[in-house]
Amino acid sequence: MVRRRVPLGTDEKLFRSMHRRMLDGPRPAPPWERLDPAGVPDALRERVRRGWAARVEAEYRSMVVFGELIARFPEAGLPLEVSCAASRLLQDEARHTELCARVAEAFGGYDEATLAPGHLRLVDDALPAHLFVARWTASMFCVGEAASVGLLGVLRDGATDPCVASVIDTLLRDEVLHDRFGWALARVVFPRLTDDEREWLGADLAFAFAHYDQMNAGCLRPDGGEVPAAPETPEDPGAVALGIASRWRFAPAFYRRIDEVILPSFAALGVPAYEAWALRHEAVAREP
Repeated sequence: MVRRRVPLGTDEKLFRSMHRRMLDGPRPAPPWERLDPAGVPDALRERVRRGWAARVEAEYRSMVVFGELIARFPEAGLPLEVSCAASRLLQDEARHTELCARVAEAFGGYDEATLAPGHLRLVDDALPAHLFVARWTASMFCVGEAASVGLLGVLRDGATDPCVASVIDTLLRDEVLHDRFGWALARVVFPRLTDDEREWLGADLAFAFAHYDQMNAGCLRPDGGEVPAAPETPEDPGAVALGIASRWRFAPAFYRRIDEVILPSFAALGVPAYEAWALRHEAVAREP
């Protein structure tokens, strides 16, 4: 299997100029001149590089998912305004990919930010458009983007490097909008489902919960229990300052979003999310 490196950069002036107009806008640029990798110990620099390189891959993957969803919106009969609004989110994910790549590049590069062929498409010919859109609205938006708001808040609270803090501010500001968009989309899509289709969506949701629980918290909290208080090793304050956090810092924020936002919001829309959450340990994690 040949993996494809996340592509950034073009020699075509038209593409470059349009890209910059759409991604920069009125936003203040991060103070890149204040990012000083030379003053970071080698081991920490490599950890920071790997962490931001992983985000390059994740953000680009999100852009792929959003693009595939937008392509199915007309087939699912969604209003024109939904596709138009979603195009803003696609630009946001391109911005996030670029920002994370620039941080990773400062610390040594992001060559391992690659995607397998299967991660470049979401096509599932067995699913009609309305179920395809419901599945990815639930997993990518209502779990992934909703949880991301809490996780980015953790990173922002700890980031003291001014450039990294500025980058995280941009990611967090965009993710707050993505969270709102996802639940607005859910309010349009989920009520159109039959009772049987909502049951199917709940069963499918268990796989998404398994993935995000493992990715963001390492399943630190047993069902009904608390996150263990002590990490295996003390948190490195230098890593935290540069936007890198362990699962021990992420887990409380992730589970808080699950308990306070994600599960009750799904339930209000008739999706059996509490049952799906309880079954996540029995599901094989499926990467969105």
